[in-house]
Amino acid sequence: MTQHEEKENKEKKEIIEEMEEELEQIQDEEWEIQEEIVDERYCGNASDELEKTKELLAKIQADFDNFKKRTIRDRDDMIFFLKSDIFKKVLPRVDDIDRMIENTPEELQDNALFEWVLSLKKAFEKDLTAMWVKPFDSIWKEPNPDRHEVMTKIPWWKDWIIMQEFEKWYNLWDKVLRVAKVVVGSWE
Repeated sequence: MTQHEEKENKEKKEIIEEMEEELEQIQDEEWEIQEEIVDERYCGNASDELEKTKELLAKIQADFDNFKKRTIRDRDDMIFFLKSDIFKKVLPRVDDIDRMIENTPEELQDNALFEWVLSLKKAFEKDLTAMWVKPFDSIWKEPNPDRHEVMTKIPWWKDWIIMQEFEKWYNLWDKVLRVAKVVVGSWE
């Protein structure tokens, strides 16, 4: 083999190597293009589907949170309704005891029976307080339409001040259980 042939072989080898490198580059580029096509075709839709799924999941989560809050509120309202129904039947008896104490003549207040009535009243008040029922005294306050029902007016030097209670108003938790029936003073 001559030098010229060796040179030609060397050039051919270099050309073949260059061609192989170009072929590898073309194949790599072709793979990249195919990957991009696959990404666009499938992953592009997948990312859209993923976004839709995320939005749907967020809506479902919000609906579930609202459902939990509504369920808790409905449960609390039902408990309030059931308890208030029971307490509304008990409170007139408490009022009767109060009236009995107020209208007992002084000469009968040293009686053991009267002491028993007082202790019964204290026991009722303690039990009601333990069950979150609180009475409120309205005398010498201005009437509030959410808490007071004005039954009548009596003459008085100051206008619209509660002078007497027929029935006290009670709260169960922070809700009005029963409005007070009151007499107000009226400057007329």
